[in-house]
Amino acid sequence: MMIHKEICVGCGRCHPYCPTSAIHFDDLKSVVDQDVCYECGSCLRADVCPVDAIEESPHVYEYPRALRKYFSDPEATHALTGMSGRGTEESKTNDVTNRCGPGEVGIAIEVGRPTIGMDLKDIQKITRALARAGIHEIEPNNPIHSMIQDPSTGDLKPELMGERVLSAIIEIAVKRDRLRHVLRTLKNVAGELDSIFCLDVITQLEPGLRVPQEVLDVIESEGLSWRPNAKINMGLGRA
Repeated sequence: MMIHKEICVGCGRCHPYCPTSAIHFDDLKSVVDQDVCYECGSCLRADVCPVDAIEESPHVYEYPRALRKYFSDPEATHALTGMSGRGTEESKTNDVTNRCGPGEVGIAIEVGRPTIGMDLKDIQKITRALARAGIHEIEPNNPIHSMIQDPSTGDLKPELMGERVLSAIIEIAVKRDRLRHVLRTLKNVAGELDSIFCLDVITQLEPGLRVPQEVLDVIESEGLSWRPNAKINMGLGRA
């Protein structure tokens, strides 16, 4: 994002709408710190500038900076996946798509949040830890998949190391008997991260709408707490 300094009247109305405090005063005019800006577009969508001094930077869609917008702007569509959002649609409609079937679990690692954000180096720390543990099942339709240069090591493409985004999701699917191994791997790498993250464990429900007990037992035995959430689009899924 950018603010035309010659147009800005210095009212400061846009400042509270920036989730990363990238907007600040310079000679009584508002400017955007391009290193801190996540290209989320919140300041522009707020429509609070009385003189229309805010607009997208002409470089916002240039690679690799375009990743900031794709991962941070909820209205943006990923160029490679053709979808908006940080992950894939399928994890939210698993009960009709059957991506994670009986005997499997899907795991989504949600890194970063608005006002906190994250450096893509944190994603690399996780993908490297997963690769070292022999876990390479990153969902092909997930945007992170195309960002990995070497699946054997989990290394991301080097040009991405200077980019920051509000949030990103790593999605994998494994057999249920590997859940404990994945959780322990993530617990070990957690201390190396400079952002926050949470885990989603995705399963098909058993008769009676019960979450599989064997999955809950593994989560609890690893010292993690859980709470049930459902993302089911009733009637909107595939036949």
